[in-house]
Amino acid sequence: MRSLFKLRYYARELTPLILVALLVMGITAALNVGSFTNTQGVFEKAFERLASNDHAQQTAAMQELLRRALILLVTICGAAISNCIALYMGDYIGQRTLVKLREAIFSHLQTLSMAFFERKRAGELISRVNNDTVVLQRALGTDLFKVVVAPLTVMALIVQMVRMSWTLALALGVVIPLVLGITSLMGRYTRRYALRTQEKIADLTSTTQESFATMRVIKTFGLEPQIQKRYGSEIRGVFGAEMKTARAKALAYAPVFGLIGVATCATLVLGGYEIMHGRFTPAALMTFLLMLEGAAAQLNSISRLYLQLQNAEAAAERTLQVMAEESDVKDAPDAIELDHVDGGITFDHVSFAYDGKHPVLHDFSLDIKPGEVVALAGPSGGGKSTVANLVPRLYDVQEGRVLIDGRDVREVKQRSLSRFMGMVPQETILFGTTIRDNIGFGREGATDDEIIAAAKAANAHDFIMDLPEGYDTQAGERGGRLSGGQKQRVAIARAFLRNPRVLILDEATSALDNESEKAIHSALKTLLQGRTALIIAHRLSTIQDADRIVVMADGRIVEQGPHEELLKHDGLYRRLYESAELVEQHQPETPGLEAATETFGDTDD
Repeated sequence: MRSLFKLRYYARELTPLILVALLVMGITAALNVGSFTNTQGVFEKAFERLASNDHAQQTAAMQELLRRALILLVTICGAAISNCIALYMGDYIGQRTLVKLREAIFSHLQTLSMAFFERKRAGELISRVNNDTVVLQRALGTDLFKVVVAPLTVMALIVQMVRMSWTLALALGVVIPLVLGITSLMGRYTRRYALRTQEKIADLTSTTQESFATMRVIKTFGLEPQIQKRYGSEIRGVFGAEMKTARAKALAYAPVFGLIGVATCATLVLGGYEIMHGRFTPAALMTFLLMLEGAAAQLNSISRLYLQLQNAEAAAERTLQVMAEESDVKDAPDAIELDHVDGGITFDHVSFAYDGKHPVLHDFSLDIKPGEVVALAGPSGGGKSTVANLVPRLYDVQEGRVLIDGRDVREVKQRSLSRFMGMVPQETILFGTTIRDNIGFGREGATDDEIIAAAKAANAHDFIMDLPEGYDTQAGERGGRLSGGQKQRVAIARAFLRNPRVLILDEATSALDNESEKAIHSALKTLLQGRTALIIAHRLSTIQDADRIVVMADGRIVEQGPHEELLKHDGLYRRLYESAELVEQHQPETPGLEAATETFGDTDD
């Protein structure tokens, strides 16, 4: 249970409550035992005299029986109330710990680099944050109550039984080590199978999440049968893993019950022998058997609980694996806080590979002046988006340096650097809240007037006001209730509201119609003044007004300069431009535009 024990850190704030809960659980165990020991008084003091023919003796015995029964009832009610309180406190502790644990896991995930999220499936991470922690909650909640009360009750009952007759208690003393040994042995298998079960549940969660996220493609291509088959395979995988766990538990239950039965029968035989020799009374034997049954029930509960805790141990291992992950991009111990950025960007002989083996950028050097608008153009896979990803330090370079105002970004606190950055990515994703909130995420504390101003600048205000609830309209999951162009304009508005010193636009107008695109270009000319802008575009119309166009191919700069100057040279830019112009001239409809887009590349890296 080492992994479970390591999670105690997340319950440290509840230490006083845990101590109180342990006290209540101790009282519960004592009252549970009391309900058995008080039974003997009923048997011995009342039942024997009730069989007498003396009416006075019967009356007195009946009064004694009522008194003993009342004491027993008070003890049982006290145990019930104590059990109720202890159970509630255990659940409360478990739920509060679950809150802390989920917050810690989610917070830790936020610190990890983009490389981690590219390696891991979203569904797997969701499973670890949600499913694994629910298993832990049971162990830290309801099972916490059982793991304290059951062993204490068993030990107290054994003490009482030894005091009554160590000879009769010997049978249970032999059985307990055997039960614990069987439980420990089966627990190893349970833990192993529980790990596999959690992994299969993660696969199922990943498949489910992926299916919902790609439902448009599934519907368009009629992939429902294939997806259903894949989902069915994942379900059967979970079922198989769960049944292996269930088999291990079931195999433990049979011998446990059998051994307890052996102990009960042995006690009956030995008890009869003791009564025959006058060393024990029938009432004492009845009480002893009740205590034995109570101890056996608690012992069986401990056996089941141990196997359940193995599930929690497996979940704890997976949780600790996530918490042990370290970010590839970390703040240096002496990292500084930026309080001002002019916007100068320098790539100093940068080489970078996402996998550390196959470089995407080769000895890449580029100097961007503060306030300069630089467009990156070139074929797909040339490294344009990679350049943009390195500016806000989403990744760290393997060789060379990326500098902001002459300072290496690795010497700056990441959160400090991000305050001066704004980005509109190629794949526009909005949050599942209102349009107002989506724009407002650009800057915490922004007023409604500022949000509306940003929307107007991004040519989004008119379409927002045409929506049924205006700015309070729900965007839907990933912005699914808006069109592509609408989503992109909301994302642009969010970036403008941020008022960044450095603005990165990754094909920010690719999903707009011509009319909206012209309006955005007009707004960009005003909004980009005084800011450093890096525009990654695959359409010539997006970049030809930039101060400088940097043409990239195979991770290197092949040429750079203003649009008109580049057209004078017989280089890659001119060939791409002429190819796009020919396509647009002869095929002005959508297919032609798509072909032109393809010429410049519709994806990167």
